[in-house]
Amino acid sequence: MSTDQPTLDESRNRRAHTAAFAAVADAEPTPAGIVTYRSRGKVLVIGGEAAQWLAARIEPPLHAEVLLIDGEAEPGVPLTPLAQRQLQLTGHLGAFTAELGDRGHYNHQRLDADIVVDLSDTPLIGADLPPPGYWHFTSEPADLDAALLAIDGMVGTFEKPRYFAYDADICAHSRAGRSGCRRCIDACPAEAIVSIGERIEVNPNLCQGGGTCATVCPSGAIRYAYPGPGETADRLRRLLLAYRDAGGNRPVIVFTAAEDAEGLPPLPPNLLPLAVEELASVGHELWLTALAWGAQQVVLVDGPGMPPRSRNALGEQLGVVHALLSGMGYPPEAICLLPPAQVAAATAESRLPAAASFAATSDKRQLAGLALDHLWAGTSTHPEVVALPAGAPYGRIRVDPERCTLCMGCTSVCPAKALSAGDEVPRLDFYEGNCVQCGLCAAACPERAIELDPRYLCEPLTRRRPQRLYEDQPFCCVQCGKPFATQRVIDNILGKLVGHAMFQSERARRRLQMCEDCRVVDAVQDAEAMQSGLPKGNNNYSNNG
Repeated sequence: MSTDQPTLDESRNRRAHTAAFAAVADAEPTPAGIVTYRSRGKVLVIGGEAAQWLAARIEPPLHAEVLLIDGEAEPGVPLTPLAQRQLQLTGHLGAFTAELGDRGHYNHQRLDADIVVDLSDTPLIGADLPPPGYWHFTSEPADLDAALLAIDGMVGTFEKPRYFAYDADICAHSRAGRSGCRRCIDACPAEAIVSIGERIEVNPNLCQGGGTCATVCPSGAIRYAYPGPGETADRLRRLLLAYRDAGGNRPVIVFTAAEDAEGLPPLPPNLLPLAVEELASVGHELWLTALAWGAQQVVLVDGPGMPPRSRNALGEQLGVVHALLSGMGYPPEAICLLPPAQVAAATAESRLPAAASFAATSDKRQLAGLALDHLWAGTSTHPEVVALPAGAPYGRIRVDPERCTLCMGCTSVCPAKALSAGDEVPRLDFYEGNCVQCGLCAAACPERAIELDPRYLCEPLTRRRPQRLYEDQPFCCVQCGKPFATQRVIDNILGKLVGHAMFQSERARRRLQMCEDCRVVDAVQDAEAMQSGLPKGNNNYSNNG
């Protein structure tokens, strides 16, 4: 690891700063899919007296209806009283639905609207990022004026990018009815992601492009699509490469949401602000890659508009990378979250190794692995393992040999191909570099023999080689000699069926020690077994055609 720290050269860094941003000036994101909204201008105003006052001032092409939740009705505006019914509001711009009362009940009523202005005391939609077309305001005069301004012009067709892409094949959410990862569901500030059995579903109309789902996804199954991760990585690489080639030193990458970029104070020329759609769309793989490509520090701008769920998710990600950096001997503050006013004070004193030369890639785990390999190679300590906090996307599993029967239920549900069975020998192999710590293997294990162990195995070759977790001698069929199970599996079966009425005879118990083919043949030849399988009181079958 390098220990020299060249002093800043303001004039040279200023020229390098200009050259760096000139190198990425032509970077335009590849067009993503489009999500379309259509509004006919029907506004549902929810509240009391203030709602009626506001609705009376909404002018064409908008037209208002009031859902009166308290107070007395006044003439002049279409109005529906809540009348002590339960209220459920769902939808988005152009397609809101307010359900009053229980469906099927005589007093049930449904109101449709394109736009909703909510003046109730508590927001009816509590998402950190509410859907387009929904606003919550107080009944204060200034807020009512702001409401009129917000809905002005909200008639016609509106478009936004489809911000996400999803690959169900590598999703670790669920397998075979077992629940695994739900990080994206819990972290989405728009509450746009739901579970639908063995996969998740993202409602594109509710998605606001917060990007937190992509940040917390351990496998890369859900990723930011506008711009794509590969495009952001390529832009980052070109920026740092041009800065270095122009003679700049001690660069600091400042990731900021586009809406917060203008609020940054004047920055020293070695601080390179990289505006992204949303800060949470940039995850730990890009932070670490920035360090590997020569940045001496990465600053994440904690702007005022960041949703609480996104801030919490970034905090958890920072906990993981701080553990990684500390474990490798680097200062954790090499990646930090700062409010805008403190960004200019970034020190760039991380003393990181020389810049790596690997190319940008859109594969999340591959990119993080390349960056971590480079940082590990540049340390003086070369730790074998770094312990990580619970919930980290890296780690191993521990198998209790006293419980494991090598049933291979874990291998059938692993979405990352981290677990595999031996070819002809009862054996469980593990590829730690693939493990995303989703917990599906532990959930699927009938013997509760598996525990997760979050950590990072640093040595690249060891991480990619299979580890033998458990192996047992095969149990061979007592009839034909073919191996078909393990001794422990057979012992467990025999133990559990000790009192079973169908397995009291020695022949029936011996049949449990046969392979599938021999078991069928023996059962057919056993009159007692065939008799016990017939319906009581009717030992004759007739063919009625």
